[in-house]
Amino acid sequence: MLQRVLASLAFIFSSTLMAQPSVVLVPGFFNSFAPEYFSQAIINTFEQKGYKTYVVEGLDPIGTIEENGEKLIPLLQKITLAEGEAPNIVAHSAGGFYSLYAINKGQFKVKNLVTVSTPYEGLDFIQAWRDKSSLFSELMNFCKLEGLRQLTPPYVAEFMKKVRVPDQLQIFTFGGWQPRSLDIWNAKNLSGVLRVTDHFIPGDSDGIVSFKSSLGIRNLLTRSNKSAKMYVDPNYVIPLEHWEQVLDYRNFVLLGTRNINVVRDRQVQFFSGIADLLTKHQ
Repeated sequence: MLQRVLASLAFIFSSTLMAQPSVVLVPGFFNSFAPEYFSQAIINTFEQKGYKTYVVEGLDPIGTIEENGEKLIPLLQKITLAEGEAPNIVAHSAGGFYSLYAINKGQFKVKNLVTVSTPYEGLDFIQAWRDKSSLFSELMNFCKLEGLRQLTPPYVAEFMKKVRVPDQLQIFTFGGWQPRSLDIWNAKNLSGVLRVTDHFIPGDSDGIVSFKSSLGIRNLLTRSNKSAKMYVDPNYVIPLEHWEQVLDYRNFVLLGTRNINVVRDRQVQFFSGIADLLTKHQ
């Protein structure tokens, strides 16, 4: 009888140890304008590393932080309930803000939050266009692009002041950039499209977010008003422009991009390292 009990306990214990960790991939602004925001190569990378992978869908592509944060809350609650443990979150761009909003307000736990190219210091080019172009300002008002307006430096700063995260949450921030070159058709360089926005961004950028901004998280507090556990790594970089960081590499054929396999290979290399990082911090 005792042997059966011990065997049962051993089985339960080993099953707990072998529980499959989960990761939730959270897209950013313009999230549903692409057929799939996170490429299958990225999803496969996490799954091959042993993660049950969820990709968040149904967010408003031009929605506000609050709107998409509210939509994210029940999704994370369902995933937490289904898995029986706290998931990890990997968020791209504005998805980092949606995740922080949900974590701040939701009644669920998250093990680790990884953000990639989240503009913690705001988007310089949006601020520049608003300040210098009345046409752009009118267009934002006409199209009700409040979600885009929220990515300006002043709004981001105010939003981050209001966020409070659980004491145990660990936040890892990363960014990417690509060199400017006359060869705008090479996947190794910024494309012609993002050279336009990059013109208004100081320093290195991925064409949308400055590298400095993506690593600019600071002064974030926990619910007990202590400094949050924030880890910034300026040496681990995803060397792709903003949309190449997440979209399927084959989409860039339509832009006449050469060497598109570079996009896939760099995605796999970068997110494989992110998966390894999460494994160390489970």
